[in-house]
Amino acid sequence: MKAFFLFFLTLAGIYSAWAAPLFIGYYPDWGKWHKPAYTVDKVPYEKLTHVLWSFITPDTDGSLRGDAADDPSALDEMVALGHAAGTKVIVSLGGGGQSENFVPVASDDALRQKFIANLVQFVADHNLDGLDMDWEWEYNPVPDADTIAYNKLLTELRAALPEGKTLSAALPCSQYYGKFFTPEVLVKNLDWLGFMTYDITGDWDDKAMFDSPLYPHSGYTTWSWEQTHDYWKKRGVPTEKMVFGIPSFGFQFEGATGPGTDFTKGTAKQVPYKDIVANPDWEFFFDSVSVSPYGVSSTGYVTFEDPHSSAVKSRWVKDNGYAGIMVWEVSHDYIEGTGNPILDSIAVVLHNGSTDAIPYARKVRTSQQIRQQNATGKQVDALGKSVKGKPKFIRIFEP
Repeated sequence: MKAFFLFFLTLAGIYSAWAAPLFIGYYPDWGKWHKPAYTVDKVPYEKLTHVLWSFITPDTDGSLRGDAADDPSALDEMVALGHAAGTKVIVSLGGGGQSENFVPVASDDALRQKFIANLVQFVADHNLDGLDMDWEWEYNPVPDADTIAYNKLLTELRAALPEGKTLSAALPCSQYYGKFFTPEVLVKNLDWLGFMTYDITGDWDDKAMFDSPLYPHSGYTTWSWEQTHDYWKKRGVPTEKMVFGIPSFGFQFEGATGPGTDFTKGTAKQVPYKDIVANPDWEFFFDSVSVSPYGVSSTGYVTFEDPHSSAVKSRWVKDNGYAGIMVWEVSHDYIEGTGNPILDSIAVVLHNGSTDAIPYARKVRTSQQIRQQNATGKQVDALGKSVKGKPKFIRIFEP
């Protein structure tokens, strides 16, 4: 593991500004409270095409609320560092659990116009390259009036932004919330659509499943990247505007013994990648059907992404002509003195298309090669014992 992480140190600094596929990283403005602190100077700008400051939200009077609105010094430092590396800097609006003021502001013509004017001025004042909408509803069903308000805000914000400034959005990956969005409005007004292909499992599930599977795997997944593409493509979203999200965190379930098993309700929680790999209690495995790493211990199960799965998924994005990859978020896989193993792995693939430079247990394969191996490969269970007619799980690390 140590040698693997050290390898990626040599990758830092070899990337310059590069074009599509997009590589987007969300920066949490609360990173300064982490121990150790994750500040804007630690962001690997040279690996990213875009870094998104998270978050600014609307206040009830249409003004801007958030750390960067109160004290923009760290944001200004990010803009300077990002632009020096050829990376675009964007502010993301809203966020999960922070979107409660969107409805009253966006539903009122005067407040909506005030909010938009404040945003456009903020973009100009801080030399930002665009805005990202992360308005997340916390209730289902969503009233038609809320969808109308979202569409008005998006359309009018697009019209108000100067030419050359981007507008994007973080969006649900499945129909559960996706059905409340209007694809025609999204496609017309957004430079890219960022699908949150994570949090696919959690405490709401009956069984502990995989969190960000590339492909479906019966009994172990409830949704996947492939299904995300199929759903939104059918609704009229072009492939070249689709960005897929890789989580740099995992979901840990107490009481579960692996994917598809029961767990103790109320115990599912997010865990940063850096904490998962630092925990010696986990024994790690890899489901090559869904392209999902996971860990099992005496007390539970964790589903997460790692450099290998992230590289496979990045290869899938590049091979199929999608717009790019976004990562939530850039502090979760940051290891002090080492860097960002997941971000580094994605950058290798998106930057030069090659996976040969990734020193891992198995060479990263194309999606076709993965499917061929699944059809002919030896099947083993989560303990590595041969079985017949059961899903295939492959060890991710040597015992």
